[in-house]
Amino acid sequence: MDEITLKQLKESNYYHPEITEVIFDSNVMLTIASDSAKLVQVGYDMLWDTIMLEFISNYYVDGTRFVEHQAKEKGIKLRLIVEITKNNKDFINSLEYHEIRHLDGIRSNIGIFDNRAYMVAIFHKESMQPDQIFFSNSKSLVKQQRHLFDTLWDISIPISVRNKELEYQQDPYYQKVITNPEDIKTEMNNLMQQCRKELLIISSAKLLNHLLLSSYFLSQISGLLKRAVNIRVLSNSMDTDIKTNFNFVNSLGLDSRIVYGVSNQLDRINESILIADGKSMLRSILEPSNELVAHITTEESAVLVQEILFEKYWNEIQSLEVMNSTE
Repeated sequence: MDEITLKQLKESNYYHPEITEVIFDSNVMLTIASDSAKLVQVGYDMLWDTIMLEFISNYYVDGTRFVEHQAKEKGIKLRLIVEITKNNKDFINSLEYHEIRHLDGIRSNIGIFDNRAYMVAIFHKESMQPDQIFFSNSKSLVKQQRHLFDTLWDISIPISVRNKELEYQQDPYYQKVITNPEDIKTEMNNLMQQCRKELLIISSAKLLNHLLLSSYFLSQISGLLKRAVNIRVLSNSMDTDIKTNFNFVNSLGLDSRIVYGVSNQLDRINESILIADGKSMLRSILEPSNELVAHITTEESAVLVQEILFEKYWNEIQSLEVMNSTE
């Protein structure tokens, strides 16, 4: 990028001229990065891979704090998608004014500001700082990157859920008893959002209906289906309300579907069990006093036993009803 073009961009607040270019000059790269932080008026969306995160945490902390100050003073919306690990969680959690979500295995980085331009930092092998940046203020390309970011945002998980997941991972024998109804809802929400591959639910119809009446449950289920998570639900009796709700969700045309089955072997069940990816489990039991008590655990043997029981009952079903949108 020559000096005349850079001057024209700065004078137009990076709206004109419309360019798409790989920039090699480190001074120009720094100027564009600095200007984008100063000029942002509505929002800044960021996707950081591990290389970008290391660069930000080592060399660009002041710049990040400046953007946060802008967010605080001007009400700018900052959205960040990053892979949160036990090694970087302290830095990520220190970002007060970013709305942060976690996504596994990020292999690229991007920054989009105000729908006017986007940048991709390019790092060569073993390089600690960007060697080049790809810059574009092309409306069509910015729109494409915005769509990509929004898609990734929808399938990523909130930082609060990822923090809880890391807490579970630190203790392979994690166990907790919960009696407060709101705490049970929170833990159930966390467990469901942690799912990457499969959610298994085995429950009495009574407790399953109780879950469906919770305003968040079906929306969480829909979010999992957007991420192509397989969901199988096993109950002790066919319930019209449950079937109607599941039919509705399946009619939305998401990336996966709920499969709902009934087993007469569960006629005396008075609990609901949610198993996420075979790693964590929440078991809610309805006490004789009609109070709900939940147990959450990541103990491998306990989770495995319930998985085996689920598969046993599932395979014994004589007529498994597979939900479909035409019903």
